[in-house]
Amino acid sequence: MRKLERQQLITQLLAEYDIKKQEDFVEILKKRGITVTQATISRDIKEMKLIKVPARNGGYRYSLPAQTEENLADKLTSLLKEAFVAVDQMEKFVSLKTLPGNASAAANLLERYFELFAILNDDDSVLMIAKTEAAAETVAEKIRASQEA
Repeated sequence: MRKLERQQLITQLLAEYDIKKQEDFVEILKKRGITVTQATISRDIKEMKLIKVPARNGGYRYSLPAQTEENLADKLTSLLKEAFVAVDQMEKFVSLKTLPGNASAAANLLERYFELFAILNDDDSVLMIAKTEAAAETVAEKIRASQEA
């Protein structure tokens, strides 16, 4: 499993479980058929800048750091500058083409940045479905504008 995929899975696990120790990550991933070492998880935690916050049932658990909208916009702009291929819009649909291997990260950032009805991605493309046609136009325009900045 590639690092990006593993880190996206770690993000999902944080939403599903109160993970208190690095070993908990290793154990949960092992149950899902993914073998990783504690050292790998430690590096992922550092790269993802995970923090410990109070857990509901006492103690502390890992959590994603608070994202400011500005920080999120910078990350999205940076990723699009590196991986953007094309964007197109039709009615409520916005299609984004990226370099191979970048669509998943782009989808994650786009989903947090824009208020969308749904988002789907594969290895090199992202399909965003907006709630209105005007919202889809705004999404496409902002993505295009990030290429001009």
